[in-house]
Amino acid sequence: MTDPSFGSTTWWENTLALGIVNQTADATLTFDLTGLYRIANEPIIGTESEFTDPFSLLTYQRVRANSSLDGLFEYQERDLAFNRSLTDVNLDGVIDAADVTGTIGDQIDTRANLDWRVGINDPIGFRFVYNRWERRYEDTLDPDLFDNTSDDFAATTFFRINPVLQGNLRLAYVDFVAEDAPRTDRKTTVATVGATYNVSSITSVSGNIGYSQVDEKQRAFGTDTLTEDYVASFSWNKALTDGSADIFLDRTFGVNGSRTNATFGRNFQRPNGSLIFNVGVTRGPFGETTPIGQLDYAHRFGNSRIGARIQRRVGTSTQSVETRENIGFLTYDYFINPLSALSFTYNFIDQEDEGPGPANSRTRSDFTVAYSRAITNDWAVTMGYQYEKDKQNAFDADSNSIYLTLGRRFLLKP
Repeated sequence: MTDPSFGSTTWWENTLALGIVNQTADATLTFDLTGLYRIANEPIIGTESEFTDPFSLLTYQRVRANSSLDGLFEYQERDLAFNRSLTDVNLDGVIDAADVTGTIGDQIDTRANLDWRVGINDPIGFRFVYNRWERRYEDTLDPDLFDNTSDDFAATTFFRINPVLQGNLRLAYVDFVAEDAPRTDRKTTVATVGATYNVSSITSVSGNIGYSQVDEKQRAFGTDTLTEDYVASFSWNKALTDGSADIFLDRTFGVNGSRTNATFGRNFQRPNGSLIFNVGVTRGPFGETTPIGQLDYAHRFGNSRIGARIQRRVGTSTQSVETRENIGFLTYDYFINPLSALSFTYNFIDQEDEGPGPANSRTRSDFTVAYSRAITNDWAVTMGYQYEKDKQNAFDADSNSIYLTLGRRFLLKP
């Protein structure tokens, strides 16, 4: 994916994946390990081979009568020239221009999570959550691809005043460090107090109000900025016979200033599918008002199924820029018979910067059509075609690929 194109690439990959699950009455431990060996004939570089794209995931979950513990550790490397999935963008909940712009180099992600709860049924309960996200890059010159790390801590105490009223006191701290041009070091502290009230057996309301402080240092320039403001949120939820309805209002504060969001949502559940949506507006620190929302749709027909997600949101990106992001995922599977199927997939992501500067529009999309067939109970074959397109300011490139995959599943232990 270069502009202008250097030529075509042919490659062969052999992937091995191992999954282990150990389960007891109150705990589950899983371990997944994946890696591949690739031989590729590329323009200019020629033919080369390597072991690449290792992935490991370790999870642990324990649930008891009055406590729970969840833990996760994940490590993944990706060669961006070959592996640029659009379906895993924003897994950390943060908009990142690197999800669109990265085309060359290796991306290395490390993620860890700990979620501990005690006193779930007691008058006073406690929850502690820790999340760590680390992203590093190698062999890339793109200025949007820079190393960054985020450590998020949150501690919440719950006060169950009576069966219908619960109070909470929450303290959160985020330490973000980036090796971008300014060499950003940002510490965010948020303290809130709130309550949840069950108006009836099907309706509840909750509200929180508090204080946020942002301390940002730009090590390259020797600057240190301290800002602060109030934060608040309100939500209303009602269970209905066919799903639920909700209203959500919140005010957040970040490095660029305050942002206010207001949305209305509806959840429809049907025997053959579901429709979930929320729509609203957001007003950012530069005074702009933007429509936001999300639509999730799934439906199963007699011999086919369709799924869709469309999302528009605005927030502060990893690059510390207020960014509008539009995402769309669409899938359609047609089951020809019990052994074979035809699949169509379209993925799309678009980002634009908000504020006084240039929009810096960037877009990625891909379309895939694939035919799969089970040869035996263990063997399956897939063949398909994929079209990819990148457009970022003056950069405009597309790619056509055809592929054939042969796979076998081994059950080591029933």
